[in-house]
Amino acid sequence: MACTETIALEHIDYCPADEIAAGTTTTEIYAAPLSEFLAIIAPPALNVATTLSEAATIVGPHTFTSPAGFIKLNILPDTGNVESPMVGEKGSKSFANSFGGTLPGTSARNLGFGRKYKNVPMIFLVKQNNGDIRQIGSETRGAYFEEFTPASGAKPEDVNGIPFKITDVQAYPAPVYTGTITEATIA
Repeated sequence: MACTETIALEHIDYCPADEIAAGTTTTEIYAAPLSEFLAIIAPPALNVATTLSEAATIVGPHTFTSPAGFIKLNILPDTGNVESPMVGEKGSKSFANSFGGTLPGTSARNLGFGRKYKNVPMIFLVKQNNGDIRQIGSETRGAYFEEFTPASGAKPEDVNGIPFKITDVQAYPAPVYTGTITEATIA
């Protein structure tokens, strides 16, 4: 079998004057269970993509059964982080994509969210401070809660919230999503 190279060579340059903002926003995290989607778009296969950027981008949009869509989450400042470390053996490497943050408070609503979705495959969209929206989860490999730890805090300066972490394993690092974000209609 012959391998076909479709991605052109590109320099990976960097300008020291570029502003590269770290972190994620505290107000633009979106979640939806796989069961509510009509269509989920994926990044193109490596033998289809023609640029490095294209190989890590989902053009979208994802579509839903009506009135479903993404629900919006807020997290506490400085708690959001998207990571994509490689896992596996040489010749069969994958990426273990994850997002961790802290939901503010341990209200019944927040506790119910964890209970409802603890075993449900989902897709999460996370807006980074640089404006990129990263996706955790896909049609074939949904994201699951790896951690959901409500903690009221023991002393006044402790955080009252729910640290959580969602993970998936894909052939690619958490891609950039450029499609429309359809929010669920909330009654």
